[in-house]
Amino acid sequence: MMNVAGKKNIVVGTAYFVLTLGLGMFLMKMLQGQDPLWMDSPVRKMLAGVHLHGSLEALINILFGYLIYRFGARMPLVSNIASWLLIGGLLHSGSAYLAGIGMTAVKTVAPFGAVSLIAGIVLMLPVLVKGVDSEYSDSA
Repeated sequence: MMNVAGKKNIVVGTAYFVLTLGLGMFLMKMLQGQDPLWMDSPVRKMLAGVHLHGSLEALINILFGYLIYRFGARMPLVSNIASWLLIGGLLHSGSAYLAGIGMTAVKTVAPFGAVSLIAGIVLMLPVLVKGVDSEYSDSA
């Protein structure tokens, strides 16, 4: 039986990935203008970091969402907690994204997103061990 908890990670991760791709296209357009003020701008540097981290966090959500969906049925509570923590990890780059567009007070949330992401990944270890183990024991 497959677990449905990871579906939200796949959907949210895909939507966030599209958002970061849009940010990347915006950054490329701005770089083509060669405006020296923009090139040295701390906002550009922050948004470039958001593009990188946000894309990675989105892909982590998509990957681990699939793994929760595939192997999380043996530990549904832990899978669900890991799922929500992984989504909470988007606060890490998401708060910097909002700070880059002028909402600077939101930066204080970034550490919570980082801790949430790490905790979600750590919680995936027992989910995967138990889920993959049961997958092999069922086929044997």
